[in-house]
Amino acid sequence: MRLLILALLAVAALPAAEPAVIRVASYNIRTGGVGMDGKRDLLRQAEVLRALRPDVVLLQEVDLNARRSGKVDCAGIIAKALGMRSHFGEAMPFQGGSYGCAVLTRLPAGQGGVSILRFVGGSEPRVAIAVPLRAGPGGPEFLAVSTHLDFRSDKEVEPHARQLAEFLVAQPRPSILGGDFNFEPGSTVIAALDARLRRVPFAGADATYPADKPAKRIDHFFLHPAVRFDVRACRVAPEPVASDHLPLVLEVALRP
Repeated sequence: MRLLILALLAVAALPAAEPAVIRVASYNIRTGGVGMDGKRDLLRQAEVLRALRPDVVLLQEVDLNARRSGKVDCAGIIAKALGMRSHFGEAMPFQGGSYGCAVLTRLPAGQGGVSILRFVGGSEPRVAIAVPLRAGPGGPEFLAVSTHLDFRSDKEVEPHARQLAEFLVAQPRPSILGGDFNFEPGSTVIAALDARLRRVPFAGADATYPADKPAKRIDHFFLHPAVRFDVRACRVAPEPVASDHLPLVLEVALRP
């Protein structure tokens, strides 16, 4: 018994593990790389993201081998420029290839495979892609989730928001969700997510669309469970040309 007590005291005396800090960017790259000037330039978008110094990038409106974007792997091109690997989630076949969302990262892979959540119903197929990652070697695991919700109506898209929230709440790992939600705070779509997840407020100006004259906040970050995260910073990055959305950057500490 005495040895057990001494062992417990020794463990209690150990310093608490430092939380792992993660930087996540989210960016709608507009139909596979088109800027407000009409030019398709994935490397320009990669440079925008490089300046944010992310560990993880969540992309929306990503083409894979589609004709309009030159039959290329859009996420793969950006990932290569950033020294990351890419994971693509197909929402639907498109122009001889695919269209969907992607997650890019330089962090170690977590256990298990990539999950694609397909939203039920709606006018156009939409998905969320969830990638298990580890916050550095030996660090805690989490899910990086990218999504792009439809824009047509609260009534049509609210069930997708509830399906997404229920999916994340059921996960055994904490989740960082980001993307283009196409709805602003105050809508029933965002309210359905707010009811189960923690939406992260931005510091400073918070409109994200359109990039040249931002008027709407339709891109967001959500966390679950909130107690696992300390938000260090969250902001909209000023970039009026490379896409029609502004990129977001979030820095969080993930508690062990």
